[in-house]
Amino acid sequence: MRWSPGGAATDVLPRWFDARTTVNSYGGGAMASRGGVLVFTQYSADAFPKTRDQRVHRQDPGALPVPITPPVAASYADLEIDPAQGVVYAVMEETNVVTNGQPTQSLIALDLAAKAPPRILAQGSDFYAAPRLSPDGRKLAWITWNYPSMPWEGTELWVADIDPSGALRNPHKVAGAPAAHVDPMLNPVLQRLMRFSDEAVVQPLWSPAGRLHAVSDRVEVNGDRWANICRAEDGRLAPVTREAAEFAGPAWQLGGSSYGFVSETEVVAAMSRNGTWTLVRVNTETGETQLVDTPFSSIEHLHIGNGAAVFVGASFTAPAAIYRMDLATGETELVRATRPALDEDVQACIRAPRSITFRSGPDGAGQSHAFHYAPLNPHFEAPEEEKPPVIVVIHGGPTGAAKPALDLTIPFFTSRGFAVLDVNYRGSTGFGRSFRRAIYGGWGKVDVEDCLGAVAALVRDGKADPHRVLSRGGSSGGYTTLALATFTDLLSAAASYYGISNLEMIARVTDKLEAHYAELLLGPYPSASKLFRERSPLFHAERIDCPIILFQGTEDPVVPPKQARVLIDEMKARGLPHAYEFYEAESHGFRRTSSIVGSVEEELSFYGMILGFTPDGPLKAPQLRNRGDADT
Repeated sequence: MRWSPGGAATDVLPRWFDARTTVNSYGGGAMASRGGVLVFTQYSADAFPKTRDQRVHRQDPGALPVPITPPVAASYADLEIDPAQGVVYAVMEETNVVTNGQPTQSLIALDLAAKAPPRILAQGSDFYAAPRLSPDGRKLAWITWNYPSMPWEGTELWVADIDPSGALRNPHKVAGAPAAHVDPMLNPVLQRLMRFSDEAVVQPLWSPAGRLHAVSDRVEVNGDRWANICRAEDGRLAPVTREAAEFAGPAWQLGGSSYGFVSETEVVAAMSRNGTWTLVRVNTETGETQLVDTPFSSIEHLHIGNGAAVFVGASFTAPAAIYRMDLATGETELVRATRPALDEDVQACIRAPRSITFRSGPDGAGQSHAFHYAPLNPHFEAPEEEKPPVIVVIHGGPTGAAKPALDLTIPFFTSRGFAVLDVNYRGSTGFGRSFRRAIYGGWGKVDVEDCLGAVAALVRDGKADPHRVLSRGGSSGGYTTLALATFTDLLSAAASYYGISNLEMIARVTDKLEAHYAELLLGPYPSASKLFRERSPLFHAERIDCPIILFQGTEDPVVPPKQARVLIDEMKARGLPHAYEFYEAESHGFRRTSSIVGSVEEELSFYGMILGFTPDGPLKAPQLRNRGDADT
């Protein structure tokens, strides 16, 4: 889309084009533009995944897009235009060329005129990201990492000179040194990545004068390490900011941007503290941060230019939208809304949560966080003596966080009398490196303990019924939901969205990005296969203590549909109450309105079947199997 101040957003791409990349399965960085020229990775639903054709296209003003890459089995992302060289720097992932058992990635240059084939600039690492060109066009910076690391653990920042022929010369590492000491008691997989790099560095960015910056979690504040803005000085990264806060979230997708330069001495950045995001101005000479007053608690995809900050902003009471903030006046203009304005009846059912911090773990030594949403509907009032049922919401990742923004699924439930607990268990991001790493080796244990602790805290406060506790989660959040249903007696019912039931299957078959992620969360596979089986709900289905409903996309590359089918077969064989729904052509996370609405309606209807109430309205209802009487 293209937008001009005071105007409406208009389509740039012809409607039969779709800018979307599949690199690392999660994509990101599917487009770039400079001087009116647009480049993007085309996603063809008809061709993909049969041919894996994801060609990069160029579109000039007033012209149709034309491909600049050959029709080969490759995907491209994180595009950066170099007008002087007439190339596009990109990450290329070749489906049919395998390295370490996964599609091969390399850093490449694409000819903007499509007269020359792609040129490989850097190769040999498992992953590449964020090629960024210096203002004078003479240097290129990028990020790389190797298995078993993830982009938020153990990456390297590299820089090279660009010679007149376009080749990279004098490549050298700026950041990403190995750990000076590795604790032998840590998960062996974590030990291995720390010996590669003990620094998570992301988002390289050049200042107007050509000084290289990046976000690194090597900055120590109050005895912990935090992801702060740093500057390259004398061949290393030196902190610009020193905040007990995070200036970047986990890089599940490519093309992330959470800060930008207003001038050589000023940066505007998004900063996360205690689970919510704010906008700050940073003096790059002193490191001083100044809060920018905004109504937003979530700020993503921040870009700075032409005296303005453009970002996706949301709050707990307003949905996400694209905004443009004039940095001179502070005035904010709505560029594009994600949905129509909410009507008064819906808005009346929405209220910001309260943040709670609670003790967790067997001895209460752990500490975690959650957002508590109380039931709210101005048209109804619960009996004074009755405590509400509570839904424990478990975010995915597990390296992620409870989203500090309006999710209409939450008032969908709170307006019907449920309390909701959105838990930031140990392993979540935004609370420092130690908190994020606390789940390594303990997945399926510390997250479960923290969910138990969150419910216990709410019950102690008299704000939840301990006998009507439910849980819902997607992906790894679906796994924790299944683990709660299997290994605890907490739940009355559970809803798993494309959740993991067999951790061994994830260790053996998953996407490129997460090929070794399960090992980091548990231990080296197959030597730790016993632990994988111990923590897998599938292998302990006889212990499932509550009815479960499963939702699964048929084209999910991250959690294959077989995961759900095997668990369903096990529950059928054991006579356990369950329901399920498979959505055709859906992947890891539902995109179609019919899938999103239908699954939530079925979930509510399922809770009604279990808790003994009939939801109001014409809602889609699931078929409950093995109920004990006639299947419903």
